[in-house]
Amino acid sequence: MRIHRTTHPRAFTTFGNALLRDDSISWCAVGLLTYLISLPDGAKASIRKLAEKRKEGRDRIGAALHELEEARYLRRLVRRDGKGQLRTEYEVFDTPYDPDAPAPEPPAPGAGPAPEPPAPRPAPVPENGGNPAFGGPGHAAPGPLPKGERTGEEEPPSRAVALLTSLGRTEPRLAMGAAEAAPLRPLVGEWWAAGATDAVIREALTSGLPARVHAPAALVADRLRRKKPAPRPAAAPREGVECDRCRRPVPPGEPCFQCHPAPAARASFRETAARRGAGLRELVRGRRS
Repeated sequence: MRIHRTTHPRAFTTFGNALLRDDSISWCAVGLLTYLISLPDGAKASIRKLAEKRKEGRDRIGAALHELEEARYLRRLVRRDGKGQLRTEYEVFDTPYDPDAPAPEPPAPGAGPAPEPPAPRPAPVPENGGNPAFGGPGHAAPGPLPKGERTGEEEPPSRAVALLTSLGRTEPRLAMGAAEAAPLRPLVGEWWAAGATDAVIREALTSGLPARVHAPAALVADRLRRKKPAPRPAAAPREGVECDRCRRPVPPGEPCFQCHPAPAARASFRETAARRGAGLRELVRGRRS
């Protein structure tokens, strides 16, 4: 089994392997716990709302919550709100909590949760990074990269770059970065224009590789140029016109034989039908006599 992991720059949640491999709780309970931990602090959850988000019904959600409560991943607290009404709150833990530890005191009515301290702002980094090798003190800062090779979130990777950078997942010898794959986008576009699919391009680039590949981008560029399929022939223009009834092609200026048979054909058809009808009548008369 090969594991492909993606690095998420934001909106992600981390879990310890001890939680994900805890065989004392079911898969449903593990999935429910990971979802609850991914919610922001102070979010509201109930069995009804949780059951509406997935295929599991209320019974399975309730059983999973009971599992988490017994394994000390979840604690139910009954508290009285500012209006004097009792309500149940969930406290969720990514590791089993200490049952001897006292539960936290609820905030005062109307006070709300304590504000979190603001995250420290990172120190500003100069454009040249302060490194002489990349334009440090005494050197000019490097200019902007060409369009399509810029870093950050200015421009998402194109479909061609995504296709080329994914080759390394199935064939490590062709592993390359987005900066190496960006100049090869026009070559991939020529293959698509010729009617090739992603599977065809992938097969042409990964089959029959040498034992060692020292320059994956150069090898891919060479194969994209040498193995490029012939362009698709243009569709030949249809001669004549179509019948207004059956939409079959007919020669210009002539009627459709299927919908408008010629007079001679109609006469021949009537003669054949009359002759066969007379034969049938004679046969019936002979049997009656």
